Amino acid sequence: MQLTSHPNPSPTTAASAARPALRLALGTAVAALLAPVAPLAQAAADAPASPTARVPWQVDSAVLLYAENGGRVKAVEPVIALRRTDADDHTLSLKLTVDTLTGASPNGAVAQPGAQTFTSPSGNQSYTTAAGSTPLDPSFKDTRGALSVGYERPLGRMTRLSVGGNFSQEYDFTSLGTSLAVAHDLDGRNTTLSLGLALEANQMRPVGGTPVGLSVASANGPRLGNGSRNVADVLLGLTQVMNRRWLMQVNLGLGRGSGEHSDPYKILSVVDGSTGLLAGDRYVHESRPDSRSRTSLYWGHKVHLARDVLDLSWRGYRDDWGVRSHTLDARWRVNLGGGRYLEPRWRHHRQSAADFWRGWLVDGQDWDSTGHSTTLSAASADPRLAKFSGNTLGLTWGQPLSWGGELTLRGEVYRQVQATPANAPGVLQGLPIAPGLTATMLTAGYRFNW
Repeated sequence: MQLTSHPNPSPTTAASAARPALRLALGTAVAALLAPVAPLAQAAADAPASPTARVPWQVDSAVLLYAENGGRVKAVEPVIALRRTDADDHTLSLKLTVDTLTGASPNGAVAQPGAQTFTSPSGNQSYTTAAGSTPLDPSFKDTRGALSVGYERPLGRMTRLSVGGNFSQEYDFTSLGTSLAVAHDLDGRNTTLSLGLALEANQMRPVGGTPVGLSVASANGPRLGNGSRNVADVLLGLTQVMNRRWLMQVNLGLGRGSGEHSDPYKILSVVDGSTGLLAGDRYVHESRPDSRSRTSLYWGHKVHLARDVLDLSWRGYRDDWGVRSHTLDARWRVNLGGGRYLEPRWRHHRQSAADFWRGWLVDGQDWDSTGHSTTLSAASADPRLAKFSGNTLGLTWGQPLSWGGELTLRGEVYRQVQATPANAPGVLQGLPIAPGLTATMLTAGYRFNW
């Protein structure tokens, strides 16, 4: 399936620069509107239909508009998901996503008191960053199409099997994945144990080829061919009905990725250790370890109060890159009657920096411009790997429609604050070396039976 068209490859020079974190943010925002709305379960929707009745499709659709401050990344993402459960309690689900990203993305270089000019990886274009500004590549442009298919069926009276597959295509990135999960009920269906496995194969085809990590950044620098990365994840889950109003869930996730993890469009600045000005080789391609092991723990609660529903969760994360994070998420669904509701949300996330994160390289210390080399095995100035904290505030409104179905509207604002690196040399002390980020998200969803 080919869902993208890029007759001119040069606009994708920053396509990978914001992809993982942004895709996660977009997916999370839309998925929340596509999720079932019942407070503790959706037994009625999932119940087998009468053998003589036509089994309808449950259709969930949503459109997300995303925009970062300062003319940075903008995104439009429409999603449609279909789900159907037949008389034998077999469920088929389909989801199609198409998103378009445009705008400007940080390239990893540090701000300078003078203007900076950069050349695209293809060598066909260049752009200039104003004095005192964070270097942003304004050619960020990408379109992605993604299709996922899932099938679920009972294995006996207390066990369910789920299988799935997904495919995603971009101009310079292709992903193919599959998943398998088993859930078993115990204690009169008050306890559910689950085990899931997911495998993913990714192929990267960066414009101009994959640069050699920690080499001097130039259009004529050493390049490799396409890159690849394989990822495996295991999920162990426990869902427990605590009482008639309280549902608790605990998930343990283990994952490992092997292959190309570096961002081919990210660089680091080489600066003088006294003045903070660009020195020697000026810019160097980033390099990350070729493997990453991850562990996450999720603890969630849904509490059905007299009329409202409280949804609280915590997620802890750590990996062998040195990143540690904690995420708190709270939603309060206020029932207004007649099926209408308001749901305010607050989410707080904070993380530590990766062991190899650096805001810049110091010439003669971290980098040797004479030999064009370094003793470092990995280094990246990607703000996604820096120490930062972020807060999301949002409000969702839900309204049933007279002709059937439900309309949902959500508005959210995300504010990220990056920790300022210590011991900034010279002029860097007065420049925006740890710029913050503000993003606005608007999502509209429509659910109906077909």
